[in-house]
Amino acid sequence: MFKKIFKIIAIIVGIVLMLFFSLFFYKNWQVNRGDLVKWEGVWYTKQELKEKFPPQYIEVPAKNTPEQVYTIFRQALLDNDIEKALEQIRKENREEYRKAFQDKEKFDEIQKRFNKWVKRFPEFIIKESEYGNFASYYYLNAVDDSDKMAHPVTFEKNSEGYWQINNI
Repeated sequence: MFKKIFKIIAIIVGIVLMLFFSLFFYKNWQVNRGDLVKWEGVWYTKQELKEKFPPQYIEVPAKNTPEQVYTIFRQALLDNDIEKALEQIRKENREEYRKAFQDKEKFDEIQKRFNKWVKRFPEFIIKESEYGNFASYYYLNAVDDSDKMAHPVTFEKNSEGYWQINNI
């Protein structure tokens, strides 16, 4: 009687161990093939990863140039057309710039700094690098000759092919 129970328990334990090792080797094989990827402590299949984190880089032909975007942005600021200037900035960053332009509490102080900031923009920017959907330019202060520092302006092309200011 005890032999039968012992055999049944041994068979069950053997099956469980075999399933465990089979699952372990199968998951290891998926990881080695790249079918399973660990991202921030969570395991994802390729499909789950694609759905949760879609591809970020899509290179499309440009429909404008960073120089054109900068010129429109600068002229809009000079014309005090804040909305048109904000249209030249990436959607993700617009609210940050909008708040800086429209803070009612500090309006006078911001308006003075804003006017000083706008006036320092030269007519043209200087290209530093461009790679795919990203471009880096800089400008030298147009008002203060003692300011010899290069001020960066970065651009990013959106999925429709339009360059927009990422940071200025």
